[in-house]
Amino acid sequence: MLQGILILIVFVLCAAGMMSRKVPAIISLPIMAILIAVISGMSFENILSGVIGNGAVRLSSAMMAAIFGGMLSQVINRTGIANSIIKRAAELAGDNPFIVALIISIAVAFVFTSLSGLGAIIMVGTIVLPIMISVGIDSKISGSLFLIAFKIGLLFNMYSYAFYSDVLKISVQDLKIFPIIYGIATSIGLFFFILLNVKKGKAKTAWAMPSANSIKNKDKKVPIYALITPIIPILLVFIWKFNIIPAILIGAIYGVLTTKPKDIVNILSSSLIEGIKDVAPAIGLMIGIGMVLLAVMSPETSAIMKPLISAIIPSNKILFVLFFAILSPLALYRGPLNMWGLGSGIAALMASTGKLSPMVVAGALLALSVVQDISDPTNTHNVWISNFIEEDTTILLKKTFPYVFSIAVVCLIYVTIFIW
Repeated sequence: MLQGILILIVFVLCAAGMMSRKVPAIISLPIMAILIAVISGMSFENILSGVIGNGAVRLSSAMMAAIFGGMLSQVINRTGIANSIIKRAAELAGDNPFIVALIISIAVAFVFTSLSGLGAIIMVGTIVLPIMISVGIDSKISGSLFLIAFKIGLLFNMYSYAFYSDVLKISVQDLKIFPIIYGIATSIGLFFFILLNVKKGKAKTAWAMPSANSIKNKDKKVPIYALITPIIPILLVFIWKFNIIPAILIGAIYGVLTTKPKDIVNILSSSLIEGIKDVAPAIGLMIGIGMVLLAVMSPETSAIMKPLISAIIPSNKILFVLFFAILSPLALYRGPLNMWGLGSGIAALMASTGKLSPMVVAGALLALSVVQDISDPTNTHNVWISNFIEEDTTILLKKTFPYVFSIAVVCLIYVTIFIW
């Protein structure tokens, strides 16, 4: 019992350190893994070779998917495909605020099925946010729309599912139902957000914003058949059941061949190097998460924690929805239900008890990822968007949370009906 209490204290202290931003997650996670292993009574040799050594490469498949995903993101950026998609969408939308919000959101969601990293957020954001604000959409609404549309695309981004697959040992083919259903739910939420907010938006006239019409004739050199590049990996994985990495590579090669075939070696090699730089923070987190997973899944820790976790895991469908809905704010601020923090270890423990299947746990944490990816003020993309539109990050949290909370509840209900 004492060991269990001490492990919970370590969880709480590390969570507090990450949530207060005093200790970066990339440092906090390995420290937590080592402390848990020590408290559980693991041998010194096992901590060094098992938790630290093997833990560092525990999520190697997800790391490789992240690296090649970063490469594809760079290809789509360097070949002008992303810019072309956004600017063609702006031309199609015209100057009607409602139509602009709808079309731009669709374009943002589409490009982020393959784009990743803060660099991509900045590249796309500097185009779409001025367009939306220039046609009379309030800056807070524009920032919120960008975040929700970004998450829709992210739901289909392959490297995210490689991560969940590695953590919970579920095949990507089994996980593919979630982006489809959750993507539909989030898209409906986005539509209602536009319906209820865009007509009330007012232009921030202090800014000299380029209108959609002012950019419609730029970046037209990208052929239209190249614009399907972002969804090629998704189709290959979901329909033809390709492995994630070759699917991403095929998408990257197609993107270069259809835009700048003479520079294929140059673009692919430089995209790989820059892509690694883009995803380096995520890989750093995966190293720490792998250590936490091996620490909490060890026989010593499992024997201590299973009774405690089993006691709080909901035992029926109604309690399941209420439990995760009420605790959904814990996905914010690197909280214990954030898979890119403590949530990965907690998810593995939940699945190990046998009370909830790994698919149910994955469904619950993916539902809460909608809350985290859109509303969390500590996300680097939230910080950049807030700075760009000259608003505080908490403003976007308040604006989006009622919608993302509702989306998460709908997703949790889906899990109880079709996955439980």
